[in-house]
Amino acid sequence: MDNNQAPYGRVNTVYDEAGQSGQLPVTPMSKDTKIEILKVSGILGISILLFHFLSEWTGGMVVKLVNSGAVPYTYTIQQVIQILYTLLTILVPFAIGAFFVKKVQKRDKLLPLEKPKSGILFVEALGIGLMAIVIANAVTASFVSFSESHGVTFDSYKPESPTSVYQFLWILLSNAIVPAIVEEFALRGVLLQSLRKYGDAFAVLASAILFGIMHGNMTQAPFAFILGAVLAILVIMTGSLWTSMAIHLINNTYSVFMNALLDRGDDLMTSMVMVSLNTLALIYGAIALVYLFGLHRGKEGLKARYMPGGPAKEGIRTWRWQAWLYTLISPTMLVALALLFAELFETVHFGG
Repeated sequence: MDNNQAPYGRVNTVYDEAGQSGQLPVTPMSKDTKIEILKVSGILGISILLFHFLSEWTGGMVVKLVNSGAVPYTYTIQQVIQILYTLLTILVPFAIGAFFVKKVQKRDKLLPLEKPKSGILFVEALGIGLMAIVIANAVTASFVSFSESHGVTFDSYKPESPTSVYQFLWILLSNAIVPAIVEEFALRGVLLQSLRKYGDAFAVLASAILFGIMHGNMTQAPFAFILGAVLAILVIMTGSLWTSMAIHLINNTYSVFMNALLDRGDDLMTSMVMVSLNTLALIYGAIALVYLFGLHRGKEGLKARYMPGGPAKEGIRTWRWQAWLYTLISPTMLVALALLFAELFETVHFGG
């Protein structure tokens, strides 16, 4: 654990002369903390800008190479390119960002790569994550349907579906396994952990917003925002990035599997499988919530295993509005957000 951090889940309290406990008094944010947030936000903004421009540059280069015939665009090469694209555009920028954030915050390590606090807690987190996937999908579908009924349409992303076991395994690697690891490293790893020092609620919401808009289209953004927030909470709760990687992998694998099933043309079978899996996920999630909050123990069990707070003192956690302010006024973060939102709203069309 870093020397400048309090243990996860520990709440700092003060006691008056009568022995009554209460929160630490709110003190003004120091100039050094303000400068630190600006630096951290600036570094994260640069990472996001690198992600944006590398995505544009890499996409253009692939098109040129394929059109020129310099690269034989076989199925295998296509999937290898997809993997390299993910590594170059996400892993590299955020690995650079992690290096400099550690320097600014004087941390020995940034990512919580330890195993979850307990096996039971991990199993509960998986159930909550699967429930969140179902709910996020339902909310997103409702949002898209409502928008279309009012004349607002969105460009949609249709992932490629496999036609053989060989292709399924390649897509599983390129579209499920690699993105799950790399995106969690970037979002619930570098972004979330960099911002947690300034408040858990702030860090969860900020990382979820960025996860949503970085998808670049409105048919995925609401889902990514909801799931991103839940994944961030579960990483904090279990103290491990492996939790979100596992849930993200399950979601991606489910998506690949369902796309393959849809392309078979058997709508009845697809609907039955989808309803069955979603129902099981909701049941699993409900049971996980009951056990997580100890509801099965009656009145005495009505408490969570995890007490929020994060690796910061109580006083720092009350500075949420200042954390937002000094994060948003960072020039590189402002530019990055402007580019991401512009790209996102390019996929929105009014008037049908």
